[in-house]
Amino acid sequence: MTLLSDFKNFLLDSEAQTQQSRIKQEWQQLQQWFEQNIVELDSSNLDPKIAPRWQSVQTEIKREFKLLTTDILFLASARQNTTRNKRLNSIGDRLKKLSGFCQIMLNEEKK
Repeated sequence: MTLLSDFKNFLLDSEAQTQQSRIKQEWQQLQQWFEQNIVELDSSNLDPKIAPRWQSVQTEIKREFKLLTTDILFLASARQNTTRNKRLNSIGDRLKKLSGFCQIMLNEEKK
């Protein structure tokens, strides 16, 4: 979840907003980490009672991550400040949802 917060803070940095190559690089690192550590998880080691909920949350994480990828692409093409701000708000909302889903998974894993 720290990675999500760090990425959000990075995007909110006005200097970073103008550097599309840095945004792309930071995004690729975050995406790679998620693919290696979240997407590949399975429910085989979980209590069968919580496995369906866990799979549902993981599906939502994958969906939000795909939508976030689209938002990042649209941010890169935004030329006006109002459009850019809308994209940043959308990205912030998605990052918040992803953090929430990750928290659910962590809580379920502890049970």
